[in-house]
Parts: sequence; structure tokens; C-alpha cells
Amino acid sequence: MTVAAAGSLLPVPVALPLTGAVLAPLLARVFKRLALIVSAVALLGSLAVLALIAPKVYGDGGGVLAHYMGGWGPVHGAVLGIAFAADPFGMTFALACAGISTLLVVYALSELGGLGERELGAYACLFQLLVAALIGSALTADLFNLFVWFEVAALASYGLTGFFLERPIALEAAFKIAVLTTIAAFAVFVGAGLLYSGDGALNLAQLHDALAAHVGTADLVALGLLTAGFATKAGLTPFHGWLADAHTAAPGPVSALFSGLMVNLGVVAVGRLAFQVFPTSRVPILGVLMVIGIVSALTGATLALAQDELKRLLAYDTVSQTGVLAIGLATRSASGIAGSTYHLVNHALFKSLLFLCAGSIVHRTGITKLSELGGLLRRWPAVAAAFMVGAASIAGIPPLGGYVSLSLIHRGLTESHQYVPLALMLLAQLITIAALGRAAWLAFLREREEDYEREQPLQPGMLIGLSGLAVCCFAFGVLPGAVIDHVMAPAASGLLHARQYAHAVLAGSGRLPPVSVVFDYTDLTELTIVVVSLVLGALLAYGYLLRSKEPLPVRALRAVHTGSVNDYAAFVVAGVIAVIAALRWAG
Repeated sequence: MTVAAAGSLLPVPVALPLTGAVLAPLLARVFKRLALIVSAVALLGSLAVLALIAPKVYGDGGGVLAHYMGGWGPVHGAVLGIAFAADPFGMTFALACAGISTLLVVYALSELGGLGERELGAYACLFQLLVAALIGSALTADLFNLFVWFEVAALASYGLTGFFLERPIALEAAFKIAVLTTIAAFAVFVGAGLLYSGDGALNLAQLHDALAAHVGTADLVALGLLTAGFATKAGLTPFHGWLADAHTAAPGPVSALFSGLMVNLGVVAVGRLAFQVFPTSRVPILGVLMVIGIVSALTGATLALAQDELKRLLAYDTVSQTGVLAIGLATRSASGIAGSTYHLVNHALFKSLLFLCAGSIVHRTGITKLSELGGLLRRWPAVAAAFMVGAASIAGIPPLGGYVSLSLIHRGLTESHQYVPLALMLLAQLITIAALGRAAWLAFLREREEDYEREQPLQPGMLIGLSGLAVCCFAFGVLPGAVIDHVMAPAASGLLHARQYAHAVLAGSGRLPPVSVVFDYTDLTELTIVVVSLVLGALLAYGYLLRSKEPLPVRALRAVHTGSVNDYAAFVVAGVIAVIAALRWAG
């Protein structure tokens, strides 16, 4: 396949789920499960097309393919048309979206297959719209088009969050996510407008060339608005107020889609802005991103430790993990960025797995609180094993994928001599281990005398979803060398070599300079970190279980998180102002 032919296929992975979204409600009237079957086929087709294009993107150290809609290509460096561009960073996210969402649809065939034809048709439609938006955001090379996919994802997420509308928590959660993401969308829209007004461009490559010459005050304000808007989608602190309620209220596969994939849209967008659009040497965006990442990692981990509801615990851990992703990007080193991209995939896998475990527990018992669970290891060993795999991957235990990605981020922080952020990240990791260890003890390991009122069997689709994600968690940990050399190092090159990325987008294709990323599985420092973190995390979990009252940091964070949408909206607005002020002052 020629480069031009591969580039012309870029819209297809987005068009397939969009087509499936249109067909799903219609086919549900013929046979209700057809809605989910056509969804699985459409998403599998997207995965196949992306896999067909991938060798052109990852081969020879990495490259970029571009396709201009309607043939409206650049003229003397000026772009009028909308461009799709596949670089290794975006392609990695797109492949993760297509592959994992296919498993989530298979899982939904069992968990939600008993719904009526109207409900299943609507669910399949919204689900595919959201996945199409995520893949589109991964492949777009146009800032306004990125805003459009942001909005498509937002609209689909409102419906999926409030899917079980008869539950009061679902209605409240849908309202919160609507309010906060609308503020975020407005910030993104205004930021894009400011850049277009000042620089006359919306294409990411053309913006890079324009901003390389000069970055004015309006550009810094635009960057602050865009960063805050996409940080809201990512659930980074202080923009995370919507996340816990939305993840808790949604059905299990939707929570997995939100936490494993949707929040990564914000991380990918911020990464593109920080490296491929704005000159990091003259704009202090990475320092701002590092602070946001550290605060998110610590805040999310601490709140996760304090939760009694399993899905809410996992939701706050998502806040922590997106903070880790931000820290990796902010290192500005090849190891850290490769580790962040690796962790983006790992987070999509292990968090989707954990939310499916939580969904299966709720589906089979009707219980959401950890304090009311127990004995699940003996009753449902498959679910227990899947949960342990996901938790171990988050903890960074070899041979699971989390060990590799976290080690690379640690190396990135060490290479850039950022030892205080490294220490704070390790503290957040310790608290995360305690939170998940406490959850594993309460739900699976301790005994429960009485039987559950509802004990539904684990159905085939649920088993396929859980086992598929668990196997992937192992696969990304067992074969790190091939993954780093052929996927993650090229992804880091695409971000670090923004000039070559911009030239390739404007030229229609191009190669990226090779980047070397070294990983040592037997690094004694990393293995020591794992052992010490596990021991201290276990002690913290034990101490928290025996506590007489909540520690002061937990009480303070609980007091701030009132659940009021007004307060959370105020946090978002304050965050927008703080990011703009930091960029302007430091710049």
C-alpha cells in the first residue's frame, strides 16, 4: 500500500462507528441485540483499518500520514481544509480506543442484553458516537475539528451518564457533567478563536509555524483556555468535579469507556498543544502541567483511599492516574513521554478492567458499597482474579504493563533532575496501592457470613471482556522491548520533534527522527521501589482500616468536595484563571 493510499483511509475508522451509530437504533427494531452486534462489527472494522495503516506510521522509527478532506491541501503553507493526520502518538490512542471499546461492547452484550430494543438501540448509538469522537480526536490535525470531536464526545457522554434516568444519581451526574464540560467547551472554543484571530490558522502544523516566530499575550491566554478546557475532559484537578458522579452513575461498560478512554482525550489534546503547537522552550506550559499532574495524582489517590463505594474509589483513582500521565509528559524527556504514552495504554486497559469488575459485582449482587461486600474471592474467583490483575498493574508490579510505564516515567523525572516531583509521585503511588489493597480486602478477601440476595452467573460476554483485558495487561508487561522500540519511542519522537511533525502534516507525509528509549527490567532501583511501595501501601491500608477517625488531609478534601455543581463550576473557573495567570506570569 502506498503512503497516499494509506492516508486516504484515515477517515474510515471514524466513519465506521458513525455509520454503526445510525444503524443501531434501526436494527434494534428487527432484533434488539443486533444493535450491539453491529456496534462490535463497526468497531472491529475500525480496528482493522487502523491496523492496516499502522505499519506506515510506526515503521522506520515513526512517520506521519496526512489526508485533507475534499482535496483541500495546503497552498504555500496555508491550510483552508480540514486535515486528518496519523502520527505514532495519536495512532496509539486510536488503536486503544478501537480495540478496548470492541471488548466493552462484547461485555455489554451480556450485562445489558436484557434491556428493551429502544434502550439497547440508544445505548449502542451513543456508545459508538463517543468512540468515533475519541478516534477522531486522536487523528485530527485541526484545532476546530478537535473542538467538534470534544463536543460530540460531550453530548454522547451526557446521554450515557444519565442512561438509567430513573436513578436520581444518574440525573444529577448528567447535569454536573453537562454544566462543567459546557464551561470547558466554551473555554476551548474561545481559545481556538483567539489563535485563529491572531495567527490566522487552525491547522496544528500551520499554528506551530506561526507560533514559532512569536507568542503574544493573546496566544498565552488562548493556551490557558485550551489547557483548562481539555484538562476538564481529562479530569485533572481542579477540573475534576464531574468525574466521580459520572463514573458512578453510568453502566459498567460506560464507566470503563469514560475512565479508560474518554479522559485520555484531554491528555492527548494537552500533549499536542504543549509540544506540537506551542514552543515549549518559550512557553512555560510544561511547568504548569507538572504542577497540575502532581496535585491531581495526590488528590485523586487520597480521595480514593477514603471511598466506600467501589466505583467511586476507581473514579478518583482515575484522577490520580491522569495526573501521572501529565507528569510523564511534563518531564520533556524521551523516556518520560514514552512512559506517559505507555501508561496511557496501560491505564485504558487496567482501568477498563477494574470498572468491568465493579460493574459485574453490582450487576450480580446489587451492592455498591465495599463495607457490604466480602467473600467474593471464594464465590467468583474469575472476577477476583481480574480485579487483582488490574490492581497489580496500577501498583506497578512486574510482569504487568504498569511496571514498565511507571518505570519509564520515573526515569524521565530522574533524567530531567526533577526529584521533588518524583518523590511526590511515589507518595501518590503508595496511597494508590493502599486504596486498592483496602478495596481488595473488603470486597474479595475477608469473609462474609450471609449469602447475597442476588447471585447471577458470570455470562460469556462478561467473561470475554474481563479475560481479554487481563491478557492485554500481561502482554504489555511481558514484551516491553518490542512495544517501546516500535510504538512508544516513535510516539515520543512525534511530540519532541514538532518541526518535523508540522512539516510532514503540511507535506502530506514524512518521517520522524529516531529516538532511543532504554528500559531495564531488572533495574534494582525500580524493583526496590516496587517492594517498598507494596510494603508501605499495605501498612497504610491496614492502618486506615483500623483508624478511629479520618486523617486531617482526607477530612479537608472531603469538605472541599461538597457535591455541589456550583462549587465545582467555581473550581473550573478558578482553575482557568490560575492557568492563564501562571502562563502569563512565568512567560
